[in-house]
Amino acid sequence: MAAASDNAQAVFEISRLYKGMKGTVMIRSVFALVVIFMFWAISPCVAVCQDAVETSAAAPSSAVAEESDLVVARVSGEPITEKQIIAVIDEIARQSNPSLEKLRQRNTLFFSDAINQLVTVSILRIRARERNITVSDADIEPHIKQMAGQFLSKEDFLQALSAQGITEDALRKEIREAVLLQKVLNDGVKDVPAVTDADIEKFYADNTEKFETPERALAAHIMLKADADSTEEQEAEIRKKLDGIRTEIETGAISFSDAAAKYSEDPNTAAKGGELGFATRGVLPPAIERAVFNPKSGTISQVLEGPFGFHIVKSLELKPAGPAALDEVKPAIRQFLEQNARQNAQQQFIMGLRNDAKIESFMTQEEFVQRHPIE
Repeated sequence: MAAASDNAQAVFEISRLYKGMKGTVMIRSVFALVVIFMFWAISPCVAVCQDAVETSAAAPSSAVAEESDLVVARVSGEPITEKQIIAVIDEIARQSNPSLEKLRQRNTLFFSDAINQLVTVSILRIRARERNITVSDADIEPHIKQMAGQFLSKEDFLQALSAQGITEDALRKEIREAVLLQKVLNDGVKDVPAVTDADIEKFYADNTEKFETPERALAAHIMLKADADSTEEQEAEIRKKLDGIRTEIETGAISFSDAAAKYSEDPNTAAKGGELGFATRGVLPPAIERAVFNPKSGTISQVLEGPFGFHIVKSLELKPAGPAALDEVKPAIRQFLEQNARQNAQQQFIMGLRNDAKIESFMTQEEFVQRHPIE
């Protein structure tokens, strides 16, 4: 449970601190070998699966050949070649960003992982054929559009691919394979029980200490911009305007939120009444932090100078350090429990497929390393 609760804390922190933020698509990572996609999707299965590979007592005569397509293992008759293993080892090494020493030992360190990933991909491909699971162009297009949408134009997208030595056709092929494997997994775990409120409440009760949060404050602001090269006279005018806005608010001529919408030059908060969201100490400039963390809710600060201009700040709520409320973390806990249940079901599904498959190995790790020493 400790490992699970650590993961839940990570999910919570990501959800709380980065909610609404979109990650940047890394072209090379998306294009990475499909087996690496599977490694990240089902990596907990790898260690469990290592003992499932049967070593054949009598390797075929081709096992002593020198060709790069030498068959190292077979999965229900499907070959896994040295060339595939080398490619996967190199990709695992690239993804894990190892030290120079570990990079030199990659054939030793990652041989078993590479074999297991390739075995897993093979059994999923076989399952796809058995179940007549296919991937259409319509299945692929949303993924292409999502990736291309991270760029200003289609030309920029294609240039980014070209810079990585990737063609659009090759990318589509890799996405097709990844989507196929995911479809097989989805088909195999359709009946995962839904996470209930009782499950969430129990997880929260068992791991309350993992949801500790520092003191946080909610505030709103109205900002008027000032450039680094603004003159003293210009800054004085900005201060005077903010003083006037503050007076309007204090006399009841306009509410703070309406004033923020009307006057604030912060495009990210103006439409939300100037609300900044919850902040922790040590993030904001000292003067603004003192206003934000004012213990008297509703207090409006004097005009304050910040890195991008001048502000007036209204304190809204102060939350002491302590466990986050269940309602606050409930969505993140639900997401974690659903992902965990689905991942466990996928592992069991894959183990069942492996148990039913005939997996033969014709080369040991030591033999592979001897054949492929790294200087």
